[in-house]
Amino acid sequence: MRRFLIKDDNVISPTNEYAILSYDEEKAQYSISIPESVNPNDLPAILGILARKGILEIEDKWARRFVKERVVPSDRQNIGAILREVGIGYYDEFPLLVYTSGRCCMDDFYLEEI
Repeated sequence: MRRFLIKDDNVISPTNEYAILSYDEEKAQYSISIPESVNPNDLPAILGILARKGILEIEDKWARRFVKERVVPSDRQNIGAILREVGIGYYDEFPLLVYTSGRCCMDDFYLEEI
């Protein structure tokens, strides 16, 4: 099991940890845990929507959607070159997520492995 803090690059304080993303490598399943103390408005979009609904333990279906928003899509025109850069021979979201630390152009959140 690998675990990652979901953090905000724009917040410089010890409290810039917003959730924990877990990945079970044996089952190839994701999960996300959001502490009750986190304001849903401070979360990445999809996590904020779920937190506003009171969903703080996020199962694979929605956690995987969060991950897919943060990695290059499999149908990207130059996907072969990207996979070679990452050092993988086939499309797999998890190595792409780790390689980019979960950074994307939509927000300032990133992942830090714990």
